[in-house]
This record gives sequence, C-alpha cells and structure tokens, in this order.
Amino acid sequence: MALFSTPSEPPPESEGALAYVLWVAREWMGASNAEPSSAVMQDLGIFGDDVDDFALKLAERHGDWVANWPWDEFADLNEGTDVRGCLMLPILPLLLAYRFVRGLPLLQPKQKLRRLELAHIAKVLEAGEWSNP
Repeated sequence: MALFSTPSEPPPESEGALAYVLWVAREWMGASNAEPSSAVMQDLGIFGDDVDDFALKLAERHGDWVANWPWDEFADLNEGTDVRGCLMLPILPLLLAYRFVRGLPLLQPKQKLRRLELAHIAKVLEAGEWSNP
C-alpha cells in the first residue's frame, strides 16, 4: 500500500477493468513492475493478508463477489509461523526423528500454486463471472 505517498486517483471506468487492476497492483499493492502478464503471487509477491487487501480494493469497484474467487489456488494465504511454531522448536528434532523412523516424509511438499495473471483478473471482472485461467 502507498505508505509514504498518496495514491493517484483510480482510472475512470471507461478505461476498462485492466486499467483498474493495474492501478490497484501498482498504487495500492506497491508492485510498480505490474504488467498484464504479471502473476499475483509469483511475479508480484502478493500473498497472505495482502491478497485480502487486493481483493477488497477490486471489490470496491466490481462488487463483493471478487472475495469468493478461489484465491487459495493462486496465492499462499498463510502469513508464516505463529507463536505455536516458535514453541515447537525445542521438540522439532524429536518430531523429525519420529517421521524418519516411521518412513514418513520429513517435510510436506509445498502445494504448487497456479498463476493468476492480472490480465485474466481483468477479463473475469469484465465478464462478471469467474473462469479458470
């Protein structure tokens, strides 16, 4: 978000959804390198609570249905380790040893997230209904 400056005015609706999506990414999310082919998480680094902020800003112009999109398929919605994770550090070696002895994978594979590009977001907003990229 624009921490040290005031964001510029949003583009008029007559310029289309892509202009607004790019404006939100650049001005509100701080992704100055945002292009239509940029993916939300992979290219722009929008994840966790920032996805909610991004969706809420899009919803201001295009409606609350934006929040119902399957954002979790395209961006990691977790912020990181909470206090419980820090409290687990002392017993982590025991847990890893147990998994090793049982023949279980030591770490769970990370879910591969699909790309959600800004151009597709604009296309969905203009269509008025969700479609997979």
